[in-house]
Amino acid sequence: MTKPSITQSQKRFQESIGALFSRNDKVALETCLFLKSSSDVGVMRNGGRNGARFAPKSFLATLKKFAQDKTLTQLAFFDYEVSNVNEEEVDFHLAQEQEASRISQLLSDYPQSRIYHIGGGHDHIYPLLKAASKNYSKVVVLNVDAHADTRTDESHHSGTPFRQFADQFEGTFSLYQLGLHSFANSFSTLSPLKRGKFKVLWKKQMTIHSLDAFFEEMASDIDEKTLVIFSLDADALIGSEVPGVSAVNPGGITLSELLDIWKRYKKLPFKNMTMMGVYELNPLYDTISSYSMRTLANFVFESFE
Repeated sequence: MTKPSITQSQKRFQESIGALFSRNDKVALETCLFLKSSSDVGVMRNGGRNGARFAPKSFLATLKKFAQDKTLTQLAFFDYEVSNVNEEEVDFHLAQEQEASRISQLLSDYPQSRIYHIGGGHDHIYPLLKAASKNYSKVVVLNVDAHADTRTDESHHSGTPFRQFADQFEGTFSLYQLGLHSFANSFSTLSPLKRGKFKVLWKKQMTIHSLDAFFEEMASDIDEKTLVIFSLDADALIGSEVPGVSAVNPGGITLSELLDIWKRYKKLPFKNMTMMGVYELNPLYDTISSYSMRTLANFVFESFE
């Protein structure tokens, strides 16, 4: 008895990344865990425009359409929502702790997995940092951004996560900021952290030699027991390539420059699995062709290698 033929759409799906999500076979040797923070409450608390809450769904819908390649055949993908808008609207600070608890449980359930955290506002990196740092005494963050997100406001939001974490973390914290603009950061935002290192390489200073020195210094802060996290605020990217963001950037980083930064990051001497956060994408302001989502999905696709 012959097997029924599959449709063209079914064949395309079988050959897409979407087919690798929630696979249960034993072929998969490595897991990629996508954490979704579908909330922009923190963005609006910061005076930003709404819409970033739709980014995880839109981003993953785009990524799942990409074709598999040989590097992906042994990967299994899973995605979970970790934020809750209703909780954030009732008590934002408590909701952050609850999100950190959910992330912590998933990190325990999927040990030794590549982690991709998709926001939502940049405030969601605070729960990720709190959950992931539990077993580390040293944390290094490489943040690619137009804004430092170290505002001194007492009320927490998408502009405060790194200062918030630095104030609470009892270990050694080093924050490396790459791509910032002076017009996007106030004097108070750039003030030193109460605890922790705060290093900036401005967008206008980015050259091959300055990047070499920047990453050499970062490498000196890393040993085998250091947690290293890559944080990308999509506002860092140039608006002509990524218009669908919370705050469009007329002079930002190109995709080519971002891929070079990623390659440099991967050469750092850390031992933890890939841990990447992508924040502040905003589908409401994207093009009809979803250009922003395709650009960032392409970046994440390249990171699978």
